[in-house]
Amino acid sequence: MPPSDEWRFAPPPVGRRWRWFAVLAPLLAVALVVGSGAWLVASDRADARGYLDDPDVTSAVSRACGLMTSTVSRLRVAGPLPLQEAVLDDQTQAIEEMIDQIEELGPQRLAADRPLEAWLADWGRLADAREDWSRRVGDGSDETLPVPVDEDGRPIVERMDRAADGWCRVPVVLLDPRAGEDIDV
Repeated sequence: MPPSDEWRFAPPPVGRRWRWFAVLAPLLAVALVVGSGAWLVASDRADARGYLDDPDVTSAVSRACGLMTSTVSRLRVAGPLPLQEAVLDDQTQAIEEMIDQIEELGPQRLAADRPLEAWLADWGRLADAREDWSRRVGDGSDETLPVPVDEDGRPIVERMDRAADGWCRVPVVLLDPRAGEDIDV
């Protein structure tokens, strides 16, 4: 008779499959956690923020934007109306040349940095608005430039400046050509 009032049985046999499962399950869980973390880090770097951040793209955009900015800042809008219209057209031409220079990166490169194509489209919308406005200025209108807006009704300039993250801001002279009249050129 056993020394106590209970019976003791041997533990049930564990099959080989369960042993493998007991070893592999924790390893699989660790691999899943590490893989998920790596995916999150990679997706964060993949334009999820909506900023231009590809080094090749930002280099090309910075050069083209710098040239456009220096060109438009030197052009004064003054004198007779036909001259003012011509200067406004020259400023708009500088925008279009910047867009053309950046588009030389090629379609694959443009698509690689997600907001780039939309950013360029916004520059195109601004150039179109300036072309229409310069015609009205040439006809004697003294209205200000109607800055295009996005789907939420906000000026596209805000989105453009945010995407370029401060290194290619829309020059004030493109929005208000008479803003730099007190600056000697």
